[in-house]
Amino acid sequence: MVDVIIRKYSNRKLYDTSAKKFITLKDIATMLNEGKNVKVVDKKTGKDVTVHVMAALLRKHYEQGKKLLKIPDESPLELVKNKVKILKVKKSLEVIYELVKLHSKDKSALDKIVDELLKDGFINEEMAIEAGQTLWNLLKERDEEIERKIMSELDIDEECKKLLKENARLRKELEELKSKKN
Repeated sequence: MVDVIIRKYSNRKLYDTSAKKFITLKDIATMLNEGKNVKVVDKKTGKDVTVHVMAALLRKHYEQGKKLLKIPDESPLELVKNKVKILKVKKSLEVIYELVKLHSKDKSALDKIVDELLKDGFINEEMAIEAGQTLWNLLKERDEEIERKIMSELDIDEECKKLLKENARLRKELEELKSKKN
């Protein structure tokens, strides 16, 4: 969801369409710090140029001694590395969950997998605790869901058996009534 649409003119001027005024990169930084979602569109082509304006904003942020944006006190390279690391951890946990849910009901096996992630530096100790507990809860929920499905199938089977018995009883009664009538 976009909160603010900004038009970028060929002379690099920026126009806030909601406030109906020209703004600066500092104004965009303020919007971002307030949690607003900003989209920048080239006035002439209509093309989304948000990435280019954000790159200029980051450059200005670091040139001014990290004063424009409320972001961690990291270099742009560290920010990118941390984002990549977070994506790796997320993907690793998804893969591990898929593997574990296939065959494991053993918490110690799950703990070994999380320990390996910790040892290989994919996650820190705090993340390891969270990941281990989250994966274990997911496995327990999955097992409970499977058990509910099995029980509901058994209930259906029992109901079908009852209906078949009732059907057989009614047929027998019907046959008896037909035979008495003749």
